[in-house]
Amino acid sequence: MVAVVGLQSSIPHRTPDAEESIMHRQLPIAAAMLLCIFALPSQASDSGTDQANTCWRKAFRASDADATAACYAADAIMWPPGGSMAMGTKAIRDSYARFFADNKVTNVDLKRLGEKTVGTDSVGWGTYSITYTPKAGGTPKSESGRYTELSRQIEGRWVYVVDHASNEPPPASVPKP
Repeated sequence: MVAVVGLQSSIPHRTPDAEESIMHRQLPIAAAMLLCIFALPSQASDSGTDQANTCWRKAFRASDADATAACYAADAIMWPPGGSMAMGTKAIRDSYARFFADNKVTNVDLKRLGEKTVGTDSVGWGTYSITYTPKAGGTPKSESGRYTELSRQIEGRWVYVVDHASNEPPPASVPKP
């Protein structure tokens, strides 16, 4: 805006026509609206499931049980695919530690299909795929499935409160006529 004002003062004085007058009145309004848009928090960066998922994905990819468990609330519940329920960060950490003791994670992909955030709670759902290699040797293995999660903002940080993942079921068989 300062450059425009400075530029106008170097132009010889003339009477603005009606279109220029309207444009000059609208320019401050447009600038204010643009500043408001940039001042609004980004939904993606403030999303509870995005922040919890980012924490989890980074820690899981690193095969770090402590860092992965840190993505959960102290009283969180986790149902891993094909595994038993783990309640609380110690049990969740132990569950991941057992998996990481036997496997090296090579790829993690989460595809969020939906999310709803209300206040300090955020629920998300989607699909996942992971690839890991058994440390004892052998070919890499892949798993895919679906997940549902509830994240909560606790002390300014989004963490999982409920994390439920399940393997993709086998295709339904079609009965033969």
